[in-house]
Amino acid sequence: MSRIFVGVDIQPGGLYLAALQRNRPNTRLVGLRFESLEGVLDVSSRQPNIRDARRFVEGLRRGVDALAGQEERIALSLPDRSGRIYLTEVDAPFKTHEEGVDILKWRLKGHLPAPPGQVNLDFQVLEKRDDGRQRCVVAVMAQPVLEQYEDLVNEANRHAIQIDFHSLNLYNYYRPRLDLGDEFILVGMEKGLLSLQYVIGHSLCYQRVCEIKGDPQKAFREIHRTLVEAYESFPAMKRCAIFAHVDPDMDDDTNTLLSTAFEREVKCLDSSLKRFSGEGKTGGLQPVGSVIAALGAAERMM
Repeated sequence: MSRIFVGVDIQPGGLYLAALQRNRPNTRLVGLRFESLEGVLDVSSRQPNIRDARRFVEGLRRGVDALAGQEERIALSLPDRSGRIYLTEVDAPFKTHEEGVDILKWRLKGHLPAPPGQVNLDFQVLEKRDDGRQRCVVAVMAQPVLEQYEDLVNEANRHAIQIDFHSLNLYNYYRPRLDLGDEFILVGMEKGLLSLQYVIGHSLCYQRVCEIKGDPQKAFREIHRTLVEAYESFPAMKRCAIFAHVDPDMDDDTNTLLSTAFEREVKCLDSSLKRFSGEGKTGGLQPVGSVIAALGAAERMM
């Protein structure tokens, strides 16, 4: 039997787990599961998120056991608000990765969630220009936040092989299988959460994630505010294609809201799980953003 790949999307309400298996030429859905952990998490970028370590460990162990037995390797999808993502430019190339980390910590020191010596920072160079300048996407987490997640995963006898943020795993799920083009905006409309990512040639150029608490009018205002800011730096955004993940349980007027906010057509993506082979146990879960992010996390390991 081929190995099972498990992705876990962590949300304040609980854990969304997805298990996949290679079944060439397709990918087999082994199963989905939700472990309720209401009141266990308090998401923050500055201090440890998990208030009840025992319940978190038990829920994680129970969920993975049910889907994948004793499989130890998992991919974590963390709440966006547990860390920070920045897009920045530097004046010259880095000689080493370590030098890049040090330079970016210094450049972003006024925006970090903790002092530079107490943050974990990783980056990817998106563009190298002829004049030596580089454009980078930077992911940052305060060490106490990241270490608590890692320590409790280890306590559950698992190992986090991949760690990423929720909105990026939403992108990871859709990008490989859909023809989104070379330049597009991906919008995520979930219960309580709005995300917007602008991508050119597989590179993230702009991102914003904010809470909307299920308020359509707040979502409209946040989209408008985001576009006013983003268009100043990326005027081409006014013309590119727009795709949206909309949770199945969202209001029917969401599509109209998006088209009105962007003042052009927004194509809603098909989040159906029918593209997977097999008859995996879905636990009655709909393909909401957290399920999609868990699947995207699992696929990163394959």
